[in-house]
Amino acid sequence: SIHPEKLISKIEKLAFDNVSVFWELFSYFELYKKTDRILFVKILNTYPSHIRYILKLKQLIQYYNFEIRTFLLTYNESAELLLSHYEEKTTGNALEYIFPKSLTESDKHTIIAQYLESEEPNLNYVDLIRNSKHLKLTSKILLRAKQIAEIINDKYLNDSNATKIEVGASLDMSQSEPVIFDHKGTETNYIYGGLYFDSLLTDNELFDTFKNLFIYTGRDGLIDLVNKNAEMDNLEKVFMKSKNEYTTGFQFLSKNMLSLTQLGIFKHYLIRKNRSIEEFIENYVTHYFVHELNMKGLIFKMPNPAFTSSDKIRLIAPEMDYLLKQFKCFVMEGNIDHDLLQIDSTPIHFSSIPSLLHKKYLFSNHETIRMLGNQFFDPYSILTYRDGSKRNKNLFETLLTESLLKSSLENYQQDFLNHLIEKGFLFINQMDEIKMVNPVMIYIAGLLYKNGCLSYWHYSQAIQIQIDRLIKDGLLESSSTLFTDDEISYLNYHLNKKEFSNSLDLRNKYMHGSNNRSKQVQDNDYLYFLRTLILILMKLKDDLELNLIHKH
Repeated sequence: SIHPEKLISKIEKLAFDNVSVFWELFSYFELYKKTDRILFVKILNTYPSHIRYILKLKQLIQYYNFEIRTFLLTYNESAELLLSHYEEKTTGNALEYIFPKSLTESDKHTIIAQYLESEEPNLNYVDLIRNSKHLKLTSKILLRAKQIAEIINDKYLNDSNATKIEVGASLDMSQSEPVIFDHKGTETNYIYGGLYFDSLLTDNELFDTFKNLFIYTGRDGLIDLVNKNAEMDNLEKVFMKSKNEYTTGFQFLSKNMLSLTQLGIFKHYLIRKNRSIEEFIENYVTHYFVHELNMKGLIFKMPNPAFTSSDKIRLIAPEMDYLLKQFKCFVMEGNIDHDLLQIDSTPIHFSSIPSLLHKKYLFSNHETIRMLGNQFFDPYSILTYRDGSKRNKNLFETLLTESLLKSSLENYQQDFLNHLIEKGFLFINQMDEIKMVNPVMIYIAGLLYKNGCLSYWHYSQAIQIQIDRLIKDGLLESSSTLFTDDEISYLNYHLNKKEFSNSLDLRNKYMHGSNNRSKQVQDNDYLYFLRTLILILMKLKDDLELNLIHKH
């Protein structure tokens, strides 16, 4: 056996960066078999932080199964260890912890509950508890986490140490301009013109306000309100996140607030014209989709405008599902067969809805495309910054609009430049200017960097030809669905808990009666639900219109 005093003396003298190596060797040479269990417990109690290294070693966990369980039940950082392992989203090759088999589900729940009642629980870990999925926490624990998070937010996130997102919008019935921006400090107020809305003569033109003016979707028909990795700064990306949550960056929250405000403005305008949003949407769908987009037999009903918001959500939800089922039938059968649809009562999933168009979306997991996106479009890429330059242009924009000389780059940038030259993406002309070999290919990589995918049929033939080459070379992949993966996640985040534990769960909680009873909350939820419906209609409209244009 190992002499206790000698072992403790060795551990006392360990440098911080040698602790991990010590326990790895302790496990590898099976020294635990020569170490008294009481001594091991003493070491843990004396050096509790060592548990983070021990929990990565399977042999030690198996041998000291019950001793480690007993320690974890009293250790004040056990909850953080559990949450880091089960709930926290990590990057890279972080080693996962191994917990003793004797640590039961009930033990884990006890540890989490005690952490919430501790003196200073960390808000990051409290949020992980709120969004927990894998620990299967009870409703009481989840509710307590919600309450604790609210207490911490009220205490610390005040005006002096929080970043405000301020967005305002108003309707000026005498204004002819579509929108005027009024900047006041950190707040931007969007003033929309009533006379501009009056100039839109058809419901189709009025509906297109959501695309052309409110920018719910971009020029390529992709939903612009989704959270985009390219819109998050580096600080946002390193914040602790749950592996089960829908990521919401600063820009996402800003777009979310503005789009809801815009919808409120649109509703108010219709009321001024003695119309309701419900009547407008129903008339638009039943007329434009049936008569202009050839969806013969389409059925869609909106609720009575006088109903409460909660009743409207409960009535719209099945109508929205059936609308998507009708579209899927239209794509697969060539017509809407209501008898066929009534045979199948299973719920429809956004990922299962096909597009009328072959090769609808392009995406890439190829390292070359990722590298081009980062080097040419990341505002913080190595080649973007030059001494005395402003970061208002990425490398792609600079090469398109300026004369960038090789000699103007710093020594540390030359290696990156030479790498891109060797790979055939850049060349140096006789005037020492840096030029792109294939700007269209790099432009495509930029679209993927910005949006995660691109919509094939929204682009010119020249770009489509380049896309086809990249598909042939294995750099791009295609899909033929109505929604992109990011759009599916966005819709699931709003409507159900299929993907995300922080979902708004609008559809399910109203269908099952577990919604909030506050009228203000229900009215706000209805705005969210209306916006989701409008986005779905915009995606359907885009697909049907593109099909009419390109089917021949």
